Amino acid sequence: MFDEARLDRLISAHFDRELTEEERRELEAMLLSSSKARQLFLEHSEWHGLLREQALQAGGASLLEDTAPSPPARKVIPFSRRAWISAGLAACLALGWWLVPSKEQPGTGTDIASKADSHSHEVALLDQAFDVEWDSTAYAPGEALPKGFIKIRKGTLQLDFYSGARVVLEGPATLELLSPNLARLDNGKLTAKVPPPAEGFTVINAKMRVVDRGTEFGMSVTNADDCEVHVFDGEVELQGEVPEATARELFEGHAVSIRHGKSEAFPASREAFTDPSRLMQETARVNEAQRGDWQTASQAFSTTPDLQIHFDFEGLDRTSMILTNRAAGAAGNSHGTIIGCETLSGRWDRKGALGFAKTSDRVRFRAEGVTPSVTLMAWVRVDSLPLEHNALLSMAPEQIGEIHWKLDRDGRMLLGLRAEPEHAYPSWERLESPPVVTPQDFGRWLHLATVIDGDTGMMRHYMNGSEVAAGSMTRKVPIQLGLANLGNFDASSPTSPTNGMVRNFNGRIDEFALLTRALTAEEIAAAMR
Repeated sequence: MFDEARLDRLISAHFDRELTEEERRELEAMLLSSSKARQLFLEHSEWHGLLREQALQAGGASLLEDTAPSPPARKVIPFSRRAWISAGLAACLALGWWLVPSKEQPGTGTDIASKADSHSHEVALLDQAFDVEWDSTAYAPGEALPKGFIKIRKGTLQLDFYSGARVVLEGPATLELLSPNLARLDNGKLTAKVPPPAEGFTVINAKMRVVDRGTEFGMSVTNADDCEVHVFDGEVELQGEVPEATARELFEGHAVSIRHGKSEAFPASREAFTDPSRLMQETARVNEAQRGDWQTASQAFSTTPDLQIHFDFEGLDRTSMILTNRAAGAAGNSHGTIIGCETLSGRWDRKGALGFAKTSDRVRFRAEGVTPSVTLMAWVRVDSLPLEHNALLSMAPEQIGEIHWKLDRDGRMLLGLRAEPEHAYPSWERLESPPVVTPQDFGRWLHLATVIDGDTGMMRHYMNGSEVAAGSMTRKVPIQLGLANLGNFDASSPTSPTNGMVRNFNGRIDEFALLTRALTAEEIAAAMR
């Protein structure tokens, strides 16, 4: 139970605008943990409104307005009793919109907001997902999660909160993300591992708060009146509507169940929860299996007809600077030369990749011939888009038939095919997608593909196997292959208008292919899978 006298003093200080930051957090904690405290807060709000209304009617408006800091001067309008009750509710929201439990059901407007609009409200990262069936907005590993509900019907999620706490959530479950240091478990199981920088990480349910004091603990919630807390390491503190006979501090090896207002102590059971270390082992096993599947598929893909360039970034040897072209029957002069770049991991821990960061970083290679059609595909990890043009591929500088493939600052996929020799915008056949790479995609692996079909006169962009843009060409220009840069751009001469332009890519690439024919949507989707 909370201290009602203390609550009364804090509420009075709140309406007198005298709360310190520490007292504000204390009041917030009381309101979060107790429905009774919230009810008392609303009652105080009503009385405060009535008293203020009387003061306004008595001509004391100017006195009231002068005794506390306020926004810029505005006309004072008397409030009705109903309006001041609303003002009390608004005060609740000002302390934290989560104070009153939500009763929304799956699929309603309280689910996590759209990814593009929620960037400023991110509180955690989805690190891993296993066998998950979503009951709310679906997210992929590597995505940032905003405030709101995570709802799963089955499966396991591993969440890394920005405070440093790691949470494993087991479905079926409903978890509300409230802040980097606070979550609400309405139902399901979770395990929280909290390192020292995240001490104080808190999980609440309808009536209770579990506050970390440097620990690892498990929490299981069936409904508002049924909750278990297990401490595997360290200590937690129980706050809120806890039965009087229940210990408020729970230590390693101890557990408590609280059902219908009664509590029972018993030994903690690690086996009742998913162990994060076992989850990491499963992650490694799944990743290795996926890498093995990719190796088999990659070897088969290397024999694809009309494949001119296939860089798989495996077996990187920085002493030789060579990036091997794996395409079957590849010419000896088609291997790439690595200039700068870091040797990093790719989509899996033991998958090779190159990191592009400096303005000098690139892979230089040569493709041969003239072709009416071409398909470009790459697995890329975008780390940022700082430039107006962030080059994925540029070839044959300032020649008719040259191609430039890039992302712009807003995450649009851009394709340029030179049709005329003049340095002018109309000299190019162009295709621009809507913004498809958002800040929430930074750090995630994406499959990008672009097709120029000279037979049909169409150009198409694909992301993760799905078409995101299409457009027709007014001029069917044969594509001139030749020297090319992966991850950077070259001007052909010191006098070129493009000389000195900075267009390097910032991120990683762990597979690239160039084919001299137009792949179908089905073939691109299959290559992505």
